[in-house]
Amino acid sequence: MIRIAIIGLGLIGTSLGMALRNVDPKESPLGAVEVIGFDREPRVIREARGRLAIDREARTLAEAVHEAQMVVVATPVRAMQEVFQELATLLPAGAVVTDVASTKALVCRWANELLPRTVSFVGGHPMAGREKSGPAAADPDLFREAIYCLTATHDTVSQAVEAVEALVRTVGAKPYYIDPEEHDVYVAGISHLPLLLSVGLVTATGSSPAWKEMAPLAATGFRDVSRLASGDPQMQRDILLTNPHGLTRWIDELIRFLVTAREQINTGDAAAIEQMLQQAKATRDAWLESKPHLRPGEADFTAMPTVERPSLLGFRLPKREK
Repeated sequence: MIRIAIIGLGLIGTSLGMALRNVDPKESPLGAVEVIGFDREPRVIREARGRLAIDREARTLAEAVHEAQMVVVATPVRAMQEVFQELATLLPAGAVVTDVASTKALVCRWANELLPRTVSFVGGHPMAGREKSGPAAADPDLFREAIYCLTATHDTVSQAVEAVEALVRTVGAKPYYIDPEEHDVYVAGISHLPLLLSVGLVTATGSSPAWKEMAPLAATGFRDVSRLASGDPQMQRDILLTNPHGLTRWIDELIRFLVTAREQINTGDAAAIEQMLQQAKATRDAWLESKPHLRPGEADFTAMPTVERPSLLGFRLPKREK
């Protein structure tokens, strides 16, 4: 049996525990697992236990990772630095540590600097979530068919990579290997910028003196675009603050777009506006047709034989049974 400690039992941590415990051990790449849960708030631990996300509650971080083969850090991003510092003297030799943070470069740097060389770290980011937060919003199917980004280096031991990939496959997600810096730039555009757009829309309209009159008129369009503004502010704050370089690039691109659109609207340039709308529609329609979450070339990548399948980082994963 593999003992997995989940540190942080919010939406992602609790959903992960539920997904792990729902899988038949005979069908799981990990086999039988025992999930130990820890959170700074005892109420959250009890709630996660009530959702059947963990087998056992831990009262301290040390108790949580005692004899754990794998540790999943699922706290807000900026809290991970302190968690890694505390874990440094607590982790059993040979343990595999991973995380679920939405930004990877800084988290991987913290792990490299703070975690002992007796353990292995593989960064992780499931491309799944919802605007609600906490154990009450958890869903064991949250990761099913979702892309799950994994970041490793050439000197990460292959057994650790294999173990985290097995975790990803166990919860029904699709592992995708990517460089941490590349990850942050890409995700800034398709995940963090939409968050800012959602917050910006709510801020611009909600702070208007006419908001009380406007609000009853807001329908599905407003609801859909503003959805992300209902997320956990602490979690979202940390995401934005730990990805400044990737995010500012896309903010600049959006500002240029808005300035151009404003000029076209003010001058009544119908042809330019229609071209802008047609191009956006074509891009989105093509994305939907290509099956969202299936990146270019991934179909061939995932269809390759599992025997010594090369990762995108160049090293080879150990042979495993089909």
